[in-house]
Amino acid sequence: MLTTDLCRTLGVELPIWNAGMGGGLAGPALAAAVSNAGGLGVLGMGGLPEPVVREQLREARTLTDRPLGANLILPLLPDDAPVECCLEEGVSVLVLFWGDPGPYVERAHAAGSWLVAHVGSADEARAAADAGVDAVMIQGVEAGGHVRGVEGLATVLPATVDAVAPLPVVASGGIGDGRGVAAALALGAQAVSLGTRFLCSDESRAAYKDRVVAATGADTIHTKLFDVEWPDAAHRVLRNRIVEEWLEAGSPASGQRAGEGEVTGKMPVGGQTVDLPRYSIFMPMDGFEGDLDASVLYAGESCSLVSDVRPAAEIVRTLAADADAARSG
Repeated sequence: MLTTDLCRTLGVELPIWNAGMGGGLAGPALAAAVSNAGGLGVLGMGGLPEPVVREQLREARTLTDRPLGANLILPLLPDDAPVECCLEEGVSVLVLFWGDPGPYVERAHAAGSWLVAHVGSADEARAAADAGVDAVMIQGVEAGGHVRGVEGLATVLPATVDAVAPLPVVASGGIGDGRGVAAALALGAQAVSLGTRFLCSDESRAAYKDRVVAATGADTIHTKLFDVEWPDAAHRVLRNRIVEEWLEAGSPASGQRAGEGEVTGKMPVGGQTVDLPRYSIFMPMDGFEGDLDASVLYAGESCSLVSDVRPAAEIVRTLAADADAARSG
């Protein structure tokens, strides 16, 4: 069976995690479906406020009694309350992205949670290991959404495995099918985290799944264009009209771009409807009203391998079966 030491430690059957896609895109339904199928479901809490985080965690708990994870993006947190909330609610795994995990190690361990640092380089992984985290998640530059990585996964994954051994390493970025899962495990990963494949699941809250299914990796771009709410943070997105118009204009800097301040859509977030300005980091999700061509559409290069929208549990089973076949073949 496709399993690893990390699977056995966490009490899951399969080394398959859904990426904790932020803002609630990976919500309770998606995380619970992945966990119930034998993987590790990870709630994407991003920078959501503590009351919303608590509500999402408790809803997920009504859908599964299996291990669950939660992902938080440190630069977007208003304070430590969302971290404390995740630990109080008993998440099995807390993934912290884009920042120093050190201040949270003792708190996580005291709560009985595993702390995973989501990093972009072997050096950053080594620093996280020295800080006392339980595992690192290394991100390749192929990834969609916000991208900490600057190297391809095939290079940075084995370098990270060597840098932090014997600490477990989770691979993310560019993995879209079972062959990619098998390749990552062969390079030393003990689990894989898939975003774009699970974005195109029935349970994902993304409002642009059809565009991802129709796209290839060549239709994505690594950029810092969408920076309202989080300046100077790189990300990979689909090349829609707003991206193409910006490129045609010579890629002007923030403050000099067309339509800045214009509202291009609205969406329910945390129990209220919020306006989404042009160049916002918030992707269109359930309930979005507006122009998809003026919005950020996060997707990784693995969209080349995604050809349909399917139930998350079916995706997990197919990934596992195809990875087993690739390993035995």
